[in-house]
Amino acid sequence: MRMKAFLLAATCMALPVGGTAFAQDTVDAAEAAGYGDIIVTAQRRSELSRDVPISLTTLSADNIAKANITDTVGLEQLTPSLKIDRQGNFTAPALRGISATVTGPAMDNNVAIYVDGVYMPSTTAGTFDLPDIERVEVLKGPQGTLFGRNATGGAIQVFTKKPSYETEGMLSASYGRFNDFFLKGWVSLPVTTDVAAISVSGYYHKNDTYYKNIRPNSSLEGEEAWQIRGKLRWDPTDNLEVLLSAAYGKRSETFAIYGTPINGNSLTRVLDPKAIIPTRPYEVALNDDSRPQVGRSLDLSGRIELSLDSGTLTSITGYLTRDLSNVLDADMAYAPNGLSINYRPHSFDKYFSQEVSYASDLDGSLNFTLGGYYADGSGGWDPLGVDAPGTATDISIWSTQSVKTFAGFGEIYFDVTDRLSLIGGLRYSWEKRNLDGGAVFATYSGARPTFLKVGERSWDSFTPRASIRYELTPTSNVYFTYSQGFKSGVFNSNNPFTAFTASPPDVVNPEKIKSYEVGYKGRIGDAVTLEAAAFHYDYTDMQTTFIVVLPGQAVPLSVLRNADSARVNGVELDTSIKFSDMFDLRLAGAWVDAKYKKFVNTAIALPCTDFAQPCGVTGPTPTRAGNNDTVAFNASGHRMIRAPEFTATATVNGHIPVGGGMLDLTGSLYYSTAVNYTLDGRVRQPSFAKIDARAAWTPEDSGLTISIYGKNLTDKAVYGGAFITSVADAVHWSPPRTYGVQVEYRF
Repeated sequence: MRMKAFLLAATCMALPVGGTAFAQDTVDAAEAAGYGDIIVTAQRRSELSRDVPISLTTLSADNIAKANITDTVGLEQLTPSLKIDRQGNFTAPALRGISATVTGPAMDNNVAIYVDGVYMPSTTAGTFDLPDIERVEVLKGPQGTLFGRNATGGAIQVFTKKPSYETEGMLSASYGRFNDFFLKGWVSLPVTTDVAAISVSGYYHKNDTYYKNIRPNSSLEGEEAWQIRGKLRWDPTDNLEVLLSAAYGKRSETFAIYGTPINGNSLTRVLDPKAIIPTRPYEVALNDDSRPQVGRSLDLSGRIELSLDSGTLTSITGYLTRDLSNVLDADMAYAPNGLSINYRPHSFDKYFSQEVSYASDLDGSLNFTLGGYYADGSGGWDPLGVDAPGTATDISIWSTQSVKTFAGFGEIYFDVTDRLSLIGGLRYSWEKRNLDGGAVFATYSGARPTFLKVGERSWDSFTPRASIRYELTPTSNVYFTYSQGFKSGVFNSNNPFTAFTASPPDVVNPEKIKSYEVGYKGRIGDAVTLEAAAFHYDYTDMQTTFIVVLPGQAVPLSVLRNADSARVNGVELDTSIKFSDMFDLRLAGAWVDAKYKKFVNTAIALPCTDFAQPCGVTGPTPTRAGNNDTVAFNASGHRMIRAPEFTATATVNGHIPVGGGMLDLTGSLYYSTAVNYTLDGRVRQPSFAKIDARAAWTPEDSGLTISIYGKNLTDKAVYGGAFITSVADAVHWSPPRTYGVQVEYRF
């Protein structure tokens, strides 16, 4: 431990005298907005987006509203190379082909999500609504220096509104197809002039399901979610700001519950000759005890900023809890005889984090950022029940995975000339994980067993970054950035069986990525902005998972593996054109070639050739229930999962004076080539296009906006996620065509 502390301190102390980067002057927000420029905090300091030498997409609250986006899953519609899927109960974002197939409590994604500067490690926390958004920044490529571990693919930063010293607010209500009702709003009030202010925001969302129930004499439930957030802003002096935030919410959703076995491939066809098996998009037939996923969230945070003549000292403290429970019909079909496989997950996550950073603001050519980070948390199953045919094969899995991490980081910014700037950065990360657990056999409920120690591991890593930026004109730059990313090793929270067997723990080592990116960012006059980037990744020790049936059991559970290596090449373009005050256009696209270079030690699920009897990990064997065979597979040379080759988005905005007000018309197109959900491409979403539209009328000086909207107007059936196991090829569907009306009032 002394060595860890020494390395942490050495990293922080060494950075001020080594490396290079560029200085950052204070950005005038009003001036930037007047030219259509965007201010971001991708490098922990306010600066123009075009001056940041990494590829990023910034979405304002207005961008998000016009695109009818209400939650984080919808962000992919406006962000080329971003894909957000649901894998069972968990959210799995992918950026430029980098995504996590390892999901479960205390098993982090490799695209980090931050809310108001606080890291959200739980994979159950990736899907949430956006009622009071200020902006969203999607940082592409490894962010190993400033954002640390678990950001090998990139980072998604969500910023909510903070209290202001003027009374203001918003209230919005919408109603649409499937009885979709959404009420949201926020209000900000001064408490003491220029000293204290408070704000309250919240939303309530309820709808009916868009699935068709083909099982007679049964009904399907819809979804319901709500959250309330309160903030206190206190400015005791001119240079000190304290911001406290608390949010609590609940989501009852059916996304992970409702789904369709592709081509009817479900174990139920073997277990019950009278089974009802869905085969078409949006069809569902479930057993009696299937229940919606219920998740609760608590978020507490505190941010303190002290502005000094030489820079800004910032402290960010966060605490969050997540819990989730549901009953998931794993074979996605109805068996009248009651023989089926159900998962009964009850998971928890809780984390505390503390970060302190200092961003200098010196007059000379040299500036720097220094910081330290600490987190302590745990997550696990409480329990994960698996209800298999026959009591003897049931099981309840209990586990707790504890996590402790320390990091020291810094970057130096150096202006070599008025046009040439350099960055040098380094982060040292250390992490320790422990897994304890147990199991109760022959039941999917019961008292918690005695926990045994499964294993303990620690890992550390140095992740550097180096950038060079050259100013072509006062409003355009070219850059090159080399960076590395590090995702912590992890135990399999889903499989603590090694606590009472002679097997080694199911654990994977850290995955690492080296990134090379060259790009251009610029504004041509007041009408055109253009961003272009080309990148190459060397990706090693990817953490992957596949589902197998445990020996001697009928229980399909996950097994972790490190893939040897992969490579990703790609090109991105993003341009906005303002033809006039009445018409503007945005076009963006990404080509990504993501393939496994060497990935031998893995397996895939293949449908059994003889459906007259179940099959298992070694072929057709009645003693091992399953409908897919788990067979060894060499994935070398195959396209990576959830990595479409080409994605594109186009948005057209029209602004027309009508009837004493302004009519805003928005149309958007999102296109994606095929998406693989299995290593062999057996389960894949074919290429698709979605069209959305919105028309909004705002009477002059009224604060009122009335709009109509349509989503997925082509009514394309698209996978929103897949859960491929030995018992079914289950896919979940994104919503079909929806439409509705919205009324919003701002004051």
